Amino acid sequence: MEVPKKPAAARGSRISKKVWIKAAPETVYSALTESKELVRWFCDRASCDPREGKELVACWRSGKSSQQGRALFTRIVPGSALELLWIDDGNGLRPEGSKHILSYEIRSKSGMTELVMLDQDDSPSDEETYQLLDQGWNSVLLELKDYCERKDRTAKVRAPSGSRLQKGARD
Repeated sequence: MEVPKKPAAARGSRISKKVWIKAAPETVYSALTESKELVRWFCDRASCDPREGKELVACWRSGKSSQQGRALFTRIVPGSALELLWIDDGNGLRPEGSKHILSYEIRSKSGMTELVMLDQDDSPSDEETYQLLDQGWNSVLLELKDYCERKDRTAKVRAPSGSRLQKGARD
């Protein structure tokens, strides 16, 4: 007996993405958890307390209007994993019993950082909305990748005080 599949509109969405970033895992983790860094690649304003049970609040401006989202950190493994439960993803409080979970796994591999993102929303979405969200994540993760790589490159260019390069210049 075959179990009938739910129509797309009755299912929630599950979007999984993987991106390789030429930056240290610590750089990627801080870009995902520090307010001052979130505003450089993700949103216009942010407030973030990356501890389990604490909140991330992100605000986006679009012309004269603005949108705000709120999420609770439900899992934190410093430097390697995050999980957020969105309680308001900008469209008002989520319906009772509805879950929207965003998780990140950060792994160091071959001198790079592998970031695996999973966005699970059990609210019904149609195919068009799903495609829009899927493409949106591509853009968001490319912004994160560009930001982290630029940040690491800039940090490497700046030689720490007392380095051989600076000592040689003084001799």
